[in-house]
Amino acid sequence: MMLSPVKCTAKRSKSEPVIHSLPEGIMHDIISRLTLKDAVRASLVSTNWRRLWTCHSNLCFDSPTILNREYGTISRSSSRRGRRRRRFIRRVDAILESHSSTGLRRFGITFALDARHTEHLDRWLKFALDSRASEIAVNLFPVFYKGFVRSYEWEDAYTLPSHMFSSQGASYIESLELVFASLKLPRDFYGPLKLRVLDLQSVHVSEGDLELLLSKCSSLECLRLGRCYPVLNLKVQKPLCRLRNLSVRGCQLQVMEFSAPNLAKFEYSGQAIPITLGESMKPTEATVTLLGYDDTLEHVFTELPKTLSHVETLSVNTCINTEVVGFSNCLMKFTHLIKLEVTVSILGDSRIRNGILRLVSLLEVAPLLQRLELNMLPHVSVGFSNEPEAYWHFRPCAHSHLEQFEVSGFIGLRSQLEVVLCILDNAVALRRMSVEPRVTAHDRVFGHLAEFELDIRRGRECALGLFSPKDYPGVQIEIF
Repeated sequence: MMLSPVKCTAKRSKSEPVIHSLPEGIMHDIISRLTLKDAVRASLVSTNWRRLWTCHSNLCFDSPTILNREYGTISRSSSRRGRRRRRFIRRVDAILESHSSTGLRRFGITFALDARHTEHLDRWLKFALDSRASEIAVNLFPVFYKGFVRSYEWEDAYTLPSHMFSSQGASYIESLELVFASLKLPRDFYGPLKLRVLDLQSVHVSEGDLELLLSKCSSLECLRLGRCYPVLNLKVQKPLCRLRNLSVRGCQLQVMEFSAPNLAKFEYSGQAIPITLGESMKPTEATVTLLGYDDTLEHVFTELPKTLSHVETLSVNTCINTEVVGFSNCLMKFTHLIKLEVTVSILGDSRIRNGILRLVSLLEVAPLLQRLELNMLPHVSVGFSNEPEAYWHFRPCAHSHLEQFEVSGFIGLRSQLEVVLCILDNAVALRRMSVEPRVTAHDRVFGHLAEFELDIRRGRECALGLFSPKDYPGVQIEIF
C-alpha cells in the first residue's frame, strides 16, 4: 500500500529522537555534565553532535582519559615512560587545538611532568587563562612504580609562569589547586586575587611569597596547605574575613598566626607549635594531629584550648609517656566542646601508670562534653624501672553531661582500667559505655598495629570481670 509524501514526512518526524531538536544551549549543558571521554564518545552518535564536545566546559586531562591507562601501571622502563609522555602531550595538544576555547570553567592536568616539559605546561595554562577558566588544577605528582617511588628533586619541579598571577591573568581564577610544583611570585605582584579556594600540596614556595599571596586573597574561603617547603613561619597579618576552612598538614612550621574571624573548620597536622588564630576566631569543628613521639598531652590540655576554646567537635591525635607525672602548666577549658575523639599512642613502661592516668583530666577540661571516644595505641614495653613511682592523683570531678563513652585498644593495663573506672564513677549522666580490646585507630607512622590475641583476650576478660552492669545499673555496657 502506497503512502503519501505528507504521511511519510510525518512518520519520519515522529521517529526522530526528541533530543535532536533540543536547543543548542541545552545540549551544551548536557555535554558539560559528562566527562571529557564520554563527551567525545557522544559525538559519534549523531552528525549534529560532532562538534559539541569542543565546547566542553571541563577539560581535565589525566592518564585514564588520555592514554586509557590507570595510574600505577606504568613500566619502569625510562624509554617507555618517555613515549607515554610524548603521546600524552600530543593528544592534549590535539584536543586543545580543536576546542573552541569558549565556555571553559575547569581546566586540569594530572600527569607526571616536570621542568623539562615547561614549554608544554606553559602553553596549556595560557590556553586556560585565555579561555577564562575559573578553576585550574595542576597535579604533577611523581609516577608510582611497582615496588618503589621515583625520587623527587625540587630543582626538577615545574614553576608556574609569572603571568598566572598578573592582574589580567588571575582576574578570572576562583580556584587554584597545585601539586608537586614550584610557586614564585613576580616582583611586580600587587594583587588582589579573586581566589576562593587555594590548595597547595607538596609545593616549593618561600614563606615570603606564601604570606604575600595570602595577604592579597581577601575573597579566600578555603585554604589547604600540605607538605609545603621550605615554609617555617606562616604569618598572615591581614585578616581573612571570608575564610571558612583551613587545613595545614605536614608543613615543617615553627609558628602559625592567622586572623580569620569566620573560620568554621580547622585541621592541623604537625609538631606541637604555637598556633594563633585570632581572638574572634570561633571554629566549630577541628582536627589536630601532633606528630612525633614526645609526650604532647600537656599541649592538648594547656595550649589548644587557647586557640580552640569555642570548638564543639574535636578530634585529637597525641602521644603519652607513662613516666610523665602531672602537668607543669595550668589546665585550660574547652568551654563549648560537645564531642571529643582522642587517639593516644602510649609509650614507656607498661607498669608505670602516671602518664595514662592524666587522661582522666578530660572530664575537667571539657565540662559540657556529651560524647567521648578514647582510642589507645599501646606501644608500651615490659622493662624494669628501679626508680620509685610518684603517682599522680586525680581530684574527683563529677561530670553532669557525658552520656556516651567509647574505649578501644583496652588490653587490660592497670592504668587503662583506672582511667575507665574513674570516668565511670564521675560521669553521673552516663548512659552508654562500650569497650573494645582491639585497636581500631590508625597509627600515625606504622598504620594499623599488629595485635596479639593474648592482649585482646586479657583485655576482654578484664573488662567482663570488672565492668559489671550490676554495679552501674543506669549504664548500658557493651564489651566486644
